[in-house]
Amino acid sequence: MFPGFETPIDLPWTMSFVVKKRQQVDSLSELPKDKRPPELIIWWGTSEELEVWVDKVFDRKEPEQDIQFSIAQEDIG
Repeated sequence: MFPGFETPIDLPWTMSFVVKKRQQVDSLSELPKDKRPPELIIWWGTSEELEVWVDKVFDRKEPEQDIQFSIAQEDIG
């Protein structure tokens, strides 16, 4: 990555922010153009705004029902 720094957490705050933002931008630029968030959201939006935008574009929905498992006491052991 950078000489003397193994992970982004080892970098000073501003460098760490720049590296993480660059990774985010690179990841988002791999999406097709019609699925990419607007530049305003990428650079100035909050993480919540970006998540809401991605949920809308990719039509992600919360699961409608919870999955429950029943384990009998004799199965534990």
